[in-house]
Amino acid sequence: MLSPSVAAELPPGWIEAAPEVPRPPIGTGSGSVFTQWQAWRSPRTNETLLLGCVATPIPGWVDDMRPSVEARTVSIMNASVERVVGVPVETREMSGHFALRPVGSPEGTPWVGTARTFVGFGEHDVVTCFAACATPKRDNVTDVRRICDPEVLASRLEGSHPPPPSGLALGSITWAVHHPATSARWGAALAFALGVITVASRRKPRSRI
Repeated sequence: MLSPSVAAELPPGWIEAAPEVPRPPIGTGSGSVFTQWQAWRSPRTNETLLLGCVATPIPGWVDDMRPSVEARTVSIMNASVERVVGVPVETREMSGHFALRPVGSPEGTPWVGTARTFVGFGEHDVVTCFAACATPKRDNVTDVRRICDPEVLASRLEGSHPPPPSGLALGSITWAVHHPATSARWGAALAFALGVITVASRRKPRSRI
């Protein structure tokens, strides 16, 4: 089964630049791997169009996982765009996309990039993807639209599948989190029942005559 990926139109005449843009490190303990890493650069400017996806194995999916997954997607996107800009970047959420500028920049500092993020699914993975158009900080002297900004705004996620089912364990945990009072009552009742069964089934001492 193919992994989801980001698709975007390439501006005419742009050249491949993926070898020149190193991937950021990601935690290997979770089994995460890059499944897409593509970059193109304008031959006339240093504008770069960057597409990336990271797949992470999951036991199943519940919607409660989405906020943390989306936050991780933004973090990976920022670390990736930093390879183009040359300094750490921060995001501001706009209407359907993010605007990027150097961390700690005063208000009015020109934006150095535009980006979008996506969350998709493989057979047993959650796939976090992004599309970004960025320029090195030293080159962004005016706050103007970059050539690849429209391509990022029109980018799309392809090949995503329905999320994997939560399964009994993950579904039970999620239900317990959303119904703490009921969960506590059922937990107490279960503990009481197990106690009764333990006492009733305990081997009785044999009386001596």
